[in-house]
Amino acid sequence: MIKIERTEYAFASLDASPDEWEAIKAIVGYCASHFNHTELRYSLPFPEEQQHGKIESLCEAMNTVWGNPPIEDMYRDDVFLIANCITHTEGKDLPKVNPKLQEALAQQLHDIDVYHLFDDGHVTPAQWDLWNCERRIHATKSWIIALHAKQTDKAGHPYAQHPLRVLMRLLELFPGVDEDTRHAALLHDVMEDCGITAEELRQRGYSEQTIQTVAAVTKNKNDGLTYAQRIDQLADKGPLAAIQVKLCDLLDNNDPNRLSALSKEQARSLNKRYSKAIQVLKARIAEP
Repeated sequence: MIKIERTEYAFASLDASPDEWEAIKAIVGYCASHFNHTELRYSLPFPEEQQHGKIESLCEAMNTVWGNPPIEDMYRDDVFLIANCITHTEGKDLPKVNPKLQEALAQQLHDIDVYHLFDDGHVTPAQWDLWNCERRIHATKSWIIALHAKQTDKAGHPYAQHPLRVLMRLLELFPGVDEDTRHAALLHDVMEDCGITAEELRQRGYSEQTIQTVAAVTKNKNDGLTYAQRIDQLADKGPLAAIQVKLCDLLDNNDPNRLSALSKEQARSLNKRYSKAIQVLKARIAEP
């Protein structure tokens, strides 16, 4: 069964069975090859001179770029095109398309009513807030990928993968964590490794809570403290958000798959250091 869910202002996710997807691709392919023999030009919500090109581009993406469903972040216009291609060829004898399956697809899309799906009047304030939050998190991801672009970790892997994994761990361990802490998880190394200042974060619109969290997990090279002392200080005086971010940072650093890429001596030394720090932070989080 086809399932289409709006996931953003102009995007949706689409799921379908393998047979349905193959039929959809065949239908769109037919429309791209026989555009002048369809009624599509009278129903598509685009200027007439763009219509055929859009369907050809959609066909190309479906066959060479997209994988099998579920497909995330499908652009609204592509959803509209798919729906129109199916409904406007219903009843035609198309090659490689089972007529009964095509009829079922058309009925499903009629029931979904994709134009109604993208009617902003049906979006709740809570949904808008969620989408806006996701958009801001995505912007932070894009920025930290650019900031860490030329950096690698101890094993020589792209460093940007690390903060992305830290966010994933944060959401797994603390699923109700707020947006500020999510940004901080992504940004936790930008002060120390990229030279980004608190003022630059402020200018980019990050909250004081996010900035304070990033600062709390950033190493101060002039504090005269040992690694263990810094962890103890964070556990004793640091904000909960910073402790959560640092814990996820250490869990990723201590991942066996990452340590296995290092020499046995280095891996053993780091594992010993990280394991002790992890226990200290876990104990602090577990306190009532």
